[in-house]
Amino acid sequence: MNKPDAFWGWNEPESAANTDYQPKYPYNNVTQTRSGHMFELDDTKGRERVRLQHRANTFIEMHPNGDEVHKIFGDGYTITLGDHNISIGVDDGNLAKKLNITVFGDINMQVMGNKIENIEGDVTQHIKGNFTQVVEGYSDVTAQVGMTLTTGAGPGGLHIKSGSVNTDGNLRVRGQIMAGNIYSDNRVDTSPLGGMSAGKDGFVTMLGGVSVGFPIPVPGNIICVGTINAGLLINAGVSVNAPIGNFGLMSAGLMTDLVNTTIFDVHAHIGNKGFPTSSPLSPMI
Repeated sequence: MNKPDAFWGWNEPESAANTDYQPKYPYNNVTQTRSGHMFELDDTKGRERVRLQHRANTFIEMHPNGDEVHKIFGDGYTITLGDHNISIGVDDGNLAKKLNITVFGDINMQVMGNKIENIEGDVTQHIKGNFTQVVEGYSDVTAQVGMTLTTGAGPGGLHIKSGSVNTDGNLRVRGQIMAGNIYSDNRVDTSPLGGMSAGKDGFVTMLGGVSVGFPIPVPGNIICVGTINAGLLINAGVSVNAPIGNFGLMSAGLMTDLVNTTIFDVHAHIGNKGFPTSSPLSPMI
């Protein structure tokens, strides 16, 4: 048998009765049946062994050092009607002993009850194909130190299909967050250098007030300490309603302020005796 893998590799040990070291008479006692079954008790010095072989070549052989090879030239079946216990190595603190399993095909395992695994060390899985896991009940994964999920750089990404996603800690995203609606019980903040903060004492109140440059906004109002820019035309997709407008200083490209224009254009003509000569507060034409 060849080594299946460089890491997990192992070889079937060679029999002590090979071509270079043949059993010696009269130390090898052989019993063979007419059909070809054979039973050997070999006492050749340094090559002591026991071998039970079927005519179809399936055999069990015990080697001089105590190793045992059980080779089946066909299908194998192990049926235990009671408990089945397997122990590998000795609990002496030496972890050199290990179990190597190589399957040149598929593995099918069906557990009718529960499955419990207690692993003192690490677990490493290298899956060259796809990985699918279906849990019909509740799934609970706990990492006491930390957890990292890494996906490829391709279009696959990480997709979470759930009715809701809840986190008890902070959520930090280095890229963008795209959502139909973002709701916060308290505040929505950005870094101190820019962006918008929202909350009961922030730049946006739950009553509709928006304040830019002032810590506490007034409900129903937009307060700006600096400048509001609206491109070339204020009515090109953006409108400002000010029934009783009061703009101390205003600059807005090609914008027309009908309220303030009317206020500043209203005038009266005064005669020689100090009385108006026309209807008072007449708009200038």
